[in-house]
Amino acid sequence: AWAKRPVAERAAILNRAADLYEANAAEFFALATREAGKSLADGIAEVREAVDFLRYYAAEAANAEAGTEARGAIVCISPWNFPLAIFTGQIAAALVTGNSVIAKPAEQTPLIAFRAVEMLREAGVPEDIIQLLPGDGASVGAPLTADPRIAGVCFTGSTEVAKLIEKQLAETAAPDAMLIAETGGLNAMIVDSTALPEQAVRDILASAFQSAGQRCSALRVLYVQKDVEKKMLAMLKGAMEALNVGDPWLISTDVGPVIDDEAQASIGDYCKKKGLEGRLIAKLEAPAAGRFVAPHVFRVKGIEEMEREVFGPVLHVATFDADDIDAVIAGINRKGYGLTFGLHTRIEGRVQHFVDGIHAGNIYVNRNQIGAVVGSQPFGGEGLSGTGPKAGGPHYLRRFREGPQ
Repeated sequence: AWAKRPVAERAAILNRAADLYEANAAEFFALATREAGKSLADGIAEVREAVDFLRYYAAEAANAEAGTEARGAIVCISPWNFPLAIFTGQIAAALVTGNSVIAKPAEQTPLIAFRAVEMLREAGVPEDIIQLLPGDGASVGAPLTADPRIAGVCFTGSTEVAKLIEKQLAETAAPDAMLIAETGGLNAMIVDSTALPEQAVRDILASAFQSAGQRCSALRVLYVQKDVEKKMLAMLKGAMEALNVGDPWLISTDVGPVIDDEAQASIGDYCKKKGLEGRLIAKLEAPAAGRFVAPHVFRVKGIEEMEREVFGPVLHVATFDADDIDAVIAGINRKGYGLTFGLHTRIEGRVQHFVDGIHAGNIYVNRNQIGAVVGSQPFGGEGLSGTGPKAGGPHYLRRFREGPQ
């Protein structure tokens, strides 16, 4: 019955849900800080993005209808680092295209998901069309993705888990079951000798340390041209010292906590190991009490040294000669990820060279590389970073329908 409702009716429900999100924004801000450790500024951006997803998919829904039909029951598995925005975006896309939803939020952030589902139901989504199943991956996520009755999975999380889901769907789901996966990245930024240093440092700090580095899009490896290395690193160290690490409830806080004890221990051990190897360039101090990890900067030879993504406020810096740009591009591409990439340069021809050469879903020039905007900057990666289509873009909803794509 839900799939047979006019698309305009389903879209109107999403718009009513957006109104409810806005009316209850303060509650969402509080939950984002309480559950996920979001800073106040990040909490505001979280709600804004969730509302944008609701309204954008409502506006785009009619374009996905022609010659297609709803798939059925879609499992939506969302992460803790965007517990409202990504949670809502997945669900909104599935609902407005006529599907039912089984939503599994991250185990760390069930309360904000619960309130979101309550508001979606209040807006008019039938209770049997959206079901919330909180819990961990082993007891909830794995059985859901193994159920042959599901029509598809929309997943945001690690590359390793995405591969497991893909394998499970191949074994148990229907041949036409869909998988949309947005996964991790080893995101790089290149700063050449023509870059404006103040602008570059500002964008490096935001890309690496905002949200305590807990963004899929966050900067992990910074390449600085050797000609400007000394000046750039001196400015970076000075700018880092102005960052406040601490209580996310305080408006003065720049870097809040990491998500849980396990993350704190894992990132802390990594930083300790790199420090003992003599790679430390700069670090801040973190409060002794709480789940805090201070921002760290380490020296590496290049991205090839990175065995995995460190999901926290940890930046790695490498240098390059002007003649080695193509080798740097090739090294980044060889890692197989392709989510975000940043470039700071004032050479117009170099911009196009990088755009043509780098394998990444989202490329940012002379700005930070986080905070994609729904509708104007669709977000998603390639290779080990995701399947596409990009969330918040014009092709996303068609994937939730059966028929010509």
